[in-house]
Amino acid sequence: MMPSLSKNSKWLCEKEYIAYLGALTLLFSYAEMFLPRTLPFFRLGLGNVVMLLSFSLPFSSYMLLSVIKAFAASLMAGTLFTPFFLLSLGQSVSSAIVMYALYHLFNKDGSKKSELVSIYGISMAGASVSSVVQIALASLYLGEGTFALLGPMILFSLFAGILTAFMALHLNIPSEAPALKEKSSDANLQKKSIVVAVATAVVVASVFVLMQDDLKILGICVAASVIAQKFSGRKILFLPHFLMWLFVIFANILVPAGKVLCTVFSFSVTEGALLVGVSQAMKLSAVSALSQCVASLRPEGNSLVALTLKFFRGLSDAMRNADGNVVQKVKFALSSKYFE
Repeated sequence: MMPSLSKNSKWLCEKEYIAYLGALTLLFSYAEMFLPRTLPFFRLGLGNVVMLLSFSLPFSSYMLLSVIKAFAASLMAGTLFTPFFLLSLGQSVSSAIVMYALYHLFNKDGSKKSELVSIYGISMAGASVSSVVQIALASLYLGEGTFALLGPMILFSLFAGILTAFMALHLNIPSEAPALKEKSSDANLQKKSIVVAVATAVVVASVFVLMQDDLKILGICVAASVIAQKFSGRKILFLPHFLMWLFVIFANILVPAGKVLCTVFSFSVTEGALLVGVSQAMKLSAVSALSQCVASLRPEGNSLVALTLKFFRGLSDAMRNADGNVVQKVKFALSSKYFE
């Protein structure tokens, strides 16, 4: 089941294979988009299916894959320049370390007879660590109120870990990357200078937004960011913003501060906590919209990120063109040997 990667492979071949595996994590995350989602942190994390099937990689390559997984997923989701990227990176790296360590400590030769910790146990451990890290990092921005979600998140992550392990046991991934055309005819590819200029502008604007505290200025920033997203060609979805606002405000009012505005079932909603929650929510909405501008970029070249996105475009095209349900579409994409 585990893909093999020769230690004597040239870096170019290894880079392409890691980029392909990173694209596979995006493919599974893309398939997850067809499932309902309510709260920002409650995700099945189907991208971990690929991580569970890549333990034969050297540790350095495995960790690089976890970084590419977080970076590429945040780029595609439009959260690269938001605090959510740090959450994604932290949970991806930490869970990867735990899963890789468990597999190689207790399943030394990779055979089923030597398995002391099953793939289910490894997956559940990684998912649990991911939840703890996400909540710990989120509390640095949203406050201690986020720890109220730790229990439900761990329970949800255990279910997600079982699901991803089940999928890993019933899917095989190729042992080498499909062929890519040497020169892509994609008219949407942008030169490096354009990508760098747009990314730099988004970084500067995001830093400016995160430094603001005045609600009027933040309101202008949110409006300007949404307009920028519209001009970048990315579709504006208001439901994710609405759900994020509810989550952020709820996490803040769990820690009362200032004048009591009202009391609901002996719980006090305070002015200070509410204002902080609204301020944080506006900042996240603005930087999320700005990050969507970067998500529309299609960098050229042979960097890991560029290769990952090229492979993902081929995989997603194959998936969309396949017949059947989501599982059948994913299997068809995995069987693709060449991308036009």
